[in-house]
Amino acid sequence: MKKLFISAMLLCSSVLGFAQLVNIASVDRVALPEGVSVDKATLSPDGSFVVFSQNTKGGLYKMNLATKGINMISATGNSFDLKIANDGTVIFRESKTAENKLRYTSLKSVSPRGVETTLLNPTRDLQGFAVQGSSVMTVDNNKLSAKGLNGAAAVKFPVASINKGQLCINGKIISPNGQAGASYLWASVSPNGTKVCYYLVTKGCYVANIDGSNPVYVGQLRAAKWLNDLTVVGMYDLDNGEYVTSSKLIATSIDGKVKQELTADNSMAMFPSTNGGKIAYSTPKGELYIINLK
Repeated sequence: MKKLFISAMLLCSSVLGFAQLVNIASVDRVALPEGVSVDKATLSPDGSFVVFSQNTKGGLYKMNLATKGINMISATGNSFDLKIANDGTVIFRESKTAENKLRYTSLKSVSPRGVETTLLNPTRDLQGFAVQGSSVMTVDNNKLSAKGLNGAAAVKFPVASINKGQLCINGKIISPNGQAGASYLWASVSPNGTKVCYYLVTKGCYVANIDGSNPVYVGQLRAAKWLNDLTVVGMYDLDNGEYVTSSKLIATSIDGKVKQELTADNSMAMFPSTNGGKIAYSTPKGELYIINLK
């Protein structure tokens, strides 16, 4: 079945004339324990584990991809925008409603040994954060700060964030496609720090220089992630107004000229994560798949 699945993808790519940006070794469905349903999985930098939330349960869970062992690492963490440092530390948002009925978000980390640390106290204005090596950059109410994880020295680097729908780098609005009537989502900086990838609502996915210049349309891809400095991977999904009817993963070059379908039209592949020579994705049914790269 796996060989047929891969063959179908390669055939689909050749029919559409897409070039090969990604060399796929295999596509594997992860055998999940009974009752486990994966939503928005994030791969560790070495590709040895994933962290995910569940469709029907709260909290965050860590799964070793070799042993399939699962343990909860946070009862209140959020898988949205979750990131994992090189040493395996998981950094995530935790949102709570205070007595004044306003919602506050804090930034927390859990070390490989399970030690939880608060990196940013509850705030109403956590615009974004990024992780590089053993450092975390946060943008809170347009204030930029760097923190080292587990005793490491803090190192500063570019961080993309969204403030009232506008795209910012290091807290400064750049909004490459303009500000009036524009709403930006899913922003991230390339590994080498020279480009920013983002989604412009009703328009599609773009890649621009880190200063906001030269925005290039790369396709109708949502939740795109950097595979490397020259390639991003995102999902192309369709819905009928009530639920998703189809979704597939597509890799594209940052100039938008070369594209490659990584999964079939009916794969229902959503929310890709790229790391450790792998691409992980989940489906609306709560399935987890790993694309192993050559």
